[in-house]
Amino acid sequence: MKTIRYAKTDMDKIINTLISGGILAFPTDTVFGLGCIMDEDAMKKIYEAKERDLNKSLPMMCSGIDMIKEYAYVSEDAEKIIEGFTPGALTIVLKKKENVDDCLTGGKKTIAIRVPDDEWIIELITKMGKPLMVTSANISEHGSLLKWKDVYREMKGKIDGMVCEDARGDLASTIVDASEEEIRLLRQGPIDFERIMEVTR
Repeated sequence: MKTIRYAKTDMDKIINTLISGGILAFPTDTVFGLGCIMDEDAMKKIYEAKERDLNKSLPMMCSGIDMIKEYAYVSEDAEKIIEGFTPGALTIVLKKKENVDDCLTGGKKTIAIRVPDDEWIIELITKMGKPLMVTSANISEHGSLLKWKDVYREMKGKIDGMVCEDARGDLASTIVDASEEEIRLLRQGPIDFERIMEVTR
């Protein structure tokens, strides 16, 4: 597979790559991401490229809370958390709606969702009109990557394209589970869990 290198200005070509079922590596506000459309075959390509366990579902990346509500049930506390910390380095696990196929979540009834603090990604998702399925752009069990040259070295020949610009963060997002009444911390990242809980009180 040839991995095409893009600039952020190549928006139309990038959209065509994604719509055709390709997988794309791109910088985010946290670490480098690897994304595709909500398509089972495209997602399989991500699992193969990352050598990722099929039991680990892929997170969804949305443009804002309105899009989140199209695909997941948002409780009162979850809405406070989303409004308080998105866009940003927060991933929130919610109960998925019926329009999210089980193949997109590995059979789970929940889905992890993030709104990145990145105008270019928001524009990309907005132009496509649907979320992207996005995980970190690295081989599973390897560390998250920040530099596009490191991603290219690790992923060249395994992905369809990549945006040649470095990620802006240094840590993967904080993950909280808000799918039940009790909010739980699943992974500590740039946003402290205590700060997240404060907005629900």
